[in-house]
Formats: sequence, structure tokens, C-alpha cells
Amino acid sequence: MSTFVEVYCDFDGTITSGDTIDVLLEHLADPAWEQIEERWVKGEIGSRECMRLQVPLIKGGWEAIRTVLDDVKIDPSFRKFAAWCRSNGVSLKVVSDGIDKVIHHILKREGIHVDNVWANHLVEHEDGTLELTFPHAPQIAGCSSGLCKCKILSSGSNRYIKAVVGDGRSDFCWVADADLVFAKKSLLKHCRAAGIKATAYEDFTAVRAVLQEVITTVPAGEPQLIPVIKTA
Repeated sequence: MSTFVEVYCDFDGTITSGDTIDVLLEHLADPAWEQIEERWVKGEIGSRECMRLQVPLIKGGWEAIRTVLDDVKIDPSFRKFAAWCRSNGVSLKVVSDGIDKVIHHILKREGIHVDNVWANHLVEHEDGTLELTFPHAPQIAGCSSGLCKCKILSSGSNRYIKAVVGDGRSDFCWVADADLVFAKKSLLKHCRAAGIKATAYEDFTAVRAVLQEVITTVPAGEPQLIPVIKTA
């Protein structure tokens, strides 16, 4: 069965219990990463420049990263949510300003299928040093993110209902263009402050319940007819 709903889901802090890049830096990186982090917090540099400088400070290459990732947990409700999406023809896409190889590794470890993954690209050189590249970097002047979530969201068909699920700052830009927004933590605060309709959620059970209602009540190709959902 195929439906007319696409889910665009953040990864770090949304699918995982925390930020995987922070975990890797804390366990494997030269302490200089903290000074770079302070510059980002102060707004002196954007997330793309921050990650570009921090990732090469991670020591031990992919083997060391994989060992640390063994302790990274995911939201226990996400596996069932992904299976529900697959069985109901709901396209599930992961869009992250994190690291592609990390995302693929964790999803494979958990036996979870998604339709697409967009993220920044990790390169390991022959000497074991690491580099992060940005194949999906924004082309908009002044946008300093590593990945352009707005562009990826807009690449989908307008005849599909586009649902965004997120939790933090990297999700601020695209929620205004989504048909449905599921938000928690700082993203929920942002949506409330900006007057953006958002459904508060704690786990993917709540996301699934709303989407189940949508796919059973909205005519195909009519995203403007989304039913009124209790929002934050």
C-alpha cells in the first residue's frame, strides 16, 4: 500500500536519546573541541564551520567511533514507528545535520529501514584522520548550517503531506514550510514563540497516532484538508 504522506525526521535527539557528535567529541576528541563549541554557542561561527573544525579532532578513526556508538541508544518507540510507516506506505526519510556514516551504522544495528538518509559526509583518510564534508550545504547567503533541510523538504511533491519531526535548532528553518510539525524540547518552544502550529510529542507513538488519523481521513493529494489536530 502506498499513501500520500512523507515523514522527514531529524536524527540526533529525535531518533537517538542524545547528540551523537557531542558523544563522540566527549569520548574521543582533543579538548580543543570545547573552545570551538564555545564560539558556536556565542554565535561567532555557524554549525557547519563548528563541525568542520571539530570532527578532525576526533582520534582513532572509524573503529574508535563505532565502539563509542555501541552505547548510543535510540528512542525505543522508533523501531515500531518505522515498521508502521513501511507497512502503511508512508515514506520515512532521515534528514540530519549530523554524520551520515553514524546514522547508517545505528539504523543498521537496530535493523531499521528508512527510505532516504541525508546528512553530512564523513571521510576517513589513509592516515586515520577524519574530515567532514557538506554535500547538502545551503546555497542561501547567510545560512551557516551544514545541511539545508528546507531544500530537501521542498524537493518533495506538493501533492504529498509533508510531516516534520524534530527537537532542536537545526529544525527551526523548515517547520514553517511543513504541513505537519511534531516538536519537542527547544523546537517546541520555537514553534510556540513563532506561532507555528506543532503537535507536542514525547515519543513516536504519538506521531504514529496523528499520522494514522491523517491517512484515514484526508483525500489523496489534498494536503490542505488535514484534519484539525490538537497542537502545542
